[in-house]
Order: sequence, then C-alpha cells, then structure tokens
Amino acid sequence: MVGHATIEWVYVGVVIALLTWVGAESWNVERLVEHVPPDAETIKVIAQQWFWSFEHEDGKKETGQLHVKQGVPYKFELISKDVIHDFNVPDYTILMDAVPGRVNVVWNLFDTPGEYRIQCREYCGFGHATMKAKLFVEPFSQTAEAAAAAATSPAAESQNATSNATAGQTPATPVQSAGPPGKPLTILQGASVQGSPNFDPDTLTVKKGDKITVTNKDTLPHTVTSGTGPADPNN
Repeated sequence: MVGHATIEWVYVGVVIALLTWVGAESWNVERLVEHVPPDAETIKVIAQQWFWSFEHEDGKKETGQLHVKQGVPYKFELISKDVIHDFNVPDYTILMDAVPGRVNVVWNLFDTPGEYRIQCREYCGFGHATMKAKLFVEPFSQTAEAAAAAATSPAAESQNATSNATAGQTPATPVQSAGPPGKPLTILQGASVQGSPNFDPDTLTVKKGDKITVTNKDTLPHTVTSGTGPADPNN
C-alpha cells in the first residue's frame, strides 16, 4: 500500500507541476499580447465596406495600403463605420475584430521587411472577398537615417558653405531629371465603393495628343473614357 501511495503522490505532483507551467506560460502570453509598449506608434485602422483606411500619428492617411517600419512597435486602434469586420494579417497572425461603436486594440512589431496581405476575416457583404489591402514593411536602417540627419543638420550645411567659399566655388545647381512621359492616372483602391474617400475622382487636365498612363490599384475593373458619354468611340 505504501508503494502505491508513493506512485500516486508522484503522479499528482507531476500533474500539478504541468498545470502550473501551462498556467504561467498562458499568463505570460496574455501579458505580452495585452501590454502595448509605451513607445509604440499608433495607427488608426478604419474598416468600411469594402476597403481599409489607415491614419498615422503624424496625420498621414492611406487607403488600400499601409507602410510601416521594420523593428518599430505599432498599436492598431480598430473601428468600423458600418458592420463587423476582422482585421487580419495572416503572415503575422494578427486577428482582431473591428466593431461599430467600439475601439479594439492590437499591437505588433514587424521584424521582416517585405509585402504582406491584409484581409477581412469576417463576412461583411457581397464585396467581402475584395476587402483587401497591402502591408509594406520597410527596412529600417539606423545608419542611413543617421547619415541623412547629419547631412541636413545646420552644422553640416555651415561646414559645406565654408568649404565652398574657401575653394571659391558656388554650390552646384542640381539637375532635375525629366519626368515620365505622358500624364499618370491612378485609380486608387476603394474607388468603386460609394462613401470611400477615393470614390470621387480628381480632375485630370490634358492637351490634345497627350499620352495618359492608367494604373488601376482597385480590386475591381474600371473603364476610362473621355467623359463625352457611353457612345464615346474612345472608351
């Protein structure tokens, strides 16, 4: 009987140790997920049928694409203007609901530069499958940024001016390269959705004979016309 009791107590001790370890690890993961770093940059994510919009801390706004830096923590504040959506970046296992009337928060640090897919994982209507955006993680080069900051600092400009004056030279005038031929016309993502900030097109003024280069960044096909009507032979 004594031998059996010893085995049972060992078994109970092992089970308690495993449960304690699982609980501690779960608490640690939950703490990491919910604890937003104090130096995280805030990005407001706005979900709306059927496109994504983003607002950065500095006021910069993006639609259909989001640019972030490698190695920088970001806090995403998610809201929805209509129905429930789900903000999902599969490659980084980011998944959080965007609910009308509520602000949900999730954060992440992107460690690998590249282009990734943002999608909606909650069915939100007939355009659900096209509710996508692109995430661009730009490589962060501290050395390059430090060099650029040093080059544009007042001390560097003063030193360059002194060197030019000593050598009897005048600063060279930069040569501007010729722009691309023709007039660029870009159809932004969300241009097919009424209510989107990209729904109403801007005016493009061209001259007779000008070449127009059209780029469609929307998820749906578009037709470009001269605006004279559906019978226009140049559709």
